[in-house]
Amino acid sequence: MDPIHVEEPAPAVTAPEQTPEKDAVVASVTDDAALIAHEAQAATPSPEELVKLAQGAEEGGMLGVVLAVVAVLGGGAAWKFYSQSSKQKAELANKQAEQAHELAMAELNAKLQGPTSSPPQCIAAHTSLEARIAAVEAKASRATLPDFPDDFDAELLIARVEKLEKAAKKKAAPAGRKP
Repeated sequence: MDPIHVEEPAPAVTAPEQTPEKDAVVASVTDDAALIAHEAQAATPSPEELVKLAQGAEEGGMLGVVLAVVAVLGGGAAWKFYSQSSKQKAELANKQAEQAHELAMAELNAKLQGPTSSPPQCIAAHTSLEARIAAVEAKASRATLPDFPDDFDAELLIARVEKLEKAAKKKAAPAGRKP
């Protein structure tokens, strides 16, 4: 029989005591988190403010225009837009480069996997050689062998030719001597 296992109840966890010092630390951490979470953004100047700046500037309003451009381009929203835009452009360029690399690698692998092809000069030479071989085979098939009888013996024919050659030599030798 198995022994019976009884779990003992866990002691209750009590919350630590709250003190004013601890409350102050928690409040300051919460305030810091709120500041970090909500970044202060510079307000974008309105067109009326830009006109006022341009009218108040001396020397033909050049200083006002420069200040207006700096205010518009240097604003928090403009900076945020520029940083997001530059990140997106960089990510897009990286993705395009990666895709181009993958495409090039796929083409190389396809070339390695597929049958190799010869250069055009080799293909032309191969074709001409095949044509010449076909011509020789056709010529050979047109040449017919003489019809020999079924009991034809080439060895017998060779022996007869040798015998005739010996006889011809013997007859030619006495005729070539002078008495």
